[in-house]
Amino acid sequence: MKRTFATKILALLLAVVMAAGLMAGCGDSGKVDPEDQTVIRLLLNYDAKEEIESILPIFEKAHPEIRVEIMDSDSGVGETPTALSKLSAAGDLPDVAFGVENFAYILSQGLAYPLDNLYANDPDKENALQAGVNNYTYNGHLYALPWRVQFNTIQVNVDLFDTLNLDDPGYEWTIEEFMDLCKKATTSQYSGINYVYGGDNTHELATKLMGGLLEEPLQMYGYNFETNQFNFTNGAWAKSQALVEELRAVPGLVSDELKESSKRNQGIADAYDLKFGGSADALVQGKVLFGNHNSWQTSWMHKGFNFEWDLYPVPTAEGLDQRIQTHVDYVFIVSSCPEEKAQAAYELVKFLSYDEEACKGRIDYCKANLETYLVYTPSSADPEVLKYYAQSGYAPEGLVWCLETISEDPEKIFIADANKLIPNFWNDVTTYLDQVESQIKKGSDPYSLAADFEKKCNIAAGDTWSNFQKKLTKYLDEFYASHPGEKK
Repeated sequence: MKRTFATKILALLLAVVMAAGLMAGCGDSGKVDPEDQTVIRLLLNYDAKEEIESILPIFEKAHPEIRVEIMDSDSGVGETPTALSKLSAAGDLPDVAFGVENFAYILSQGLAYPLDNLYANDPDKENALQAGVNNYTYNGHLYALPWRVQFNTIQVNVDLFDTLNLDDPGYEWTIEEFMDLCKKATTSQYSGINYVYGGDNTHELATKLMGGLLEEPLQMYGYNFETNQFNFTNGAWAKSQALVEELRAVPGLVSDELKESSKRNQGIADAYDLKFGGSADALVQGKVLFGNHNSWQTSWMHKGFNFEWDLYPVPTAEGLDQRIQTHVDYVFIVSSCPEEKAQAAYELVKFLSYDEEACKGRIDYCKANLETYLVYTPSSADPEVLKYYAQSGYAPEGLVWCLETISEDPEKIFIADANKLIPNFWNDVTTYLDQVESQIKKGSDPYSLAADFEKKCNIAAGDTWSNFQKKLTKYLDEFYASHPGEKK
């Protein structure tokens, strides 16, 4: 009996020693020894800092072998290209970054790591939003994954349909219905829409309506991704200008155009004050049927609206298949990331893109910060994420419908952020656009100006694309020389 007992004691002691050895390698919490971790540096923009930091513990728990090192940036998510240029010049680039603007510039600087092999070997890639994957594929090479989604929309005061005895057209509506409702909603007390011009060509009402008038394969502002040329002679550009002027011609229909600065500067009630009873915002007060607003502008809607509201997709011309005007923001590996760290960096990119728990965490963060943070719409096609988003309680039903629509069918997307994907997009248009708009204001017919406008823009766009292709080819050759294992 004594020998048997001693043997048991010895076995128990050996087990304890072995367990202690294992724990010494992991630390008391089960984490990998820091010396054995792969360090991935993440550029964290100040205006996304709290959101992303709220979900990083999820990543660390799932990937104890990876340590995320934060590089705080005083640049916002819209300034990532400029921030990376400065860091590149200083020789201090991160491994992973994300942003919302001008990805083509990042590519032209050779700062994006091709994800072809990493994505091809990703067992969960079917959960990525395919429309976003398509957007960031250039010449057959994938350079980024979708980070989040935004939509061009029309904000709708749903209560006014009943108040004004108007029919709700639903989400699959037409430009004809939109125009008719704007006019019918305009009375001595109400207006059809709050504004049509906002000083931003990307989101002007005319640009949105132009999108609704275009057939495939044309995208934002008539841009064709197959030919890398603009099309202004199909009639959509000129008609969209005419539609906006048709709305403006109805007295009182565009509420903000009732404001008279000369009177306001003197403290005298103007037509806006007289119609809506003081200088309060008519849209917020529930006296305007439509708002020319988009999915990223919802914080003040949650905070200030005391009526039922929704965000409808931009309407489409009758007879055309509806496409949802979509912006897809990006997350990517920076090209300076060493090949031996690429898989770890990809795990972080994948996590920030479409991972189920990460998306749910960001939805929770948004829900807790509704009045100060934009609505987060995930770039995931994961059914569980779509369900969680739909049940979040903060996402307007119209956004839920838009996301489900483009998740089920990537062909339903209308690329509304071509300026993000195509180099010098607005630079190649704006010079001539300013000239054309000046002529229109003097009475020229937009239809008569379209051909010359198109020709001039396409000469500039052709030169831009040719130069971009040369830079991209040179960059890829240099990248594969230093990262031979990534060559397709």
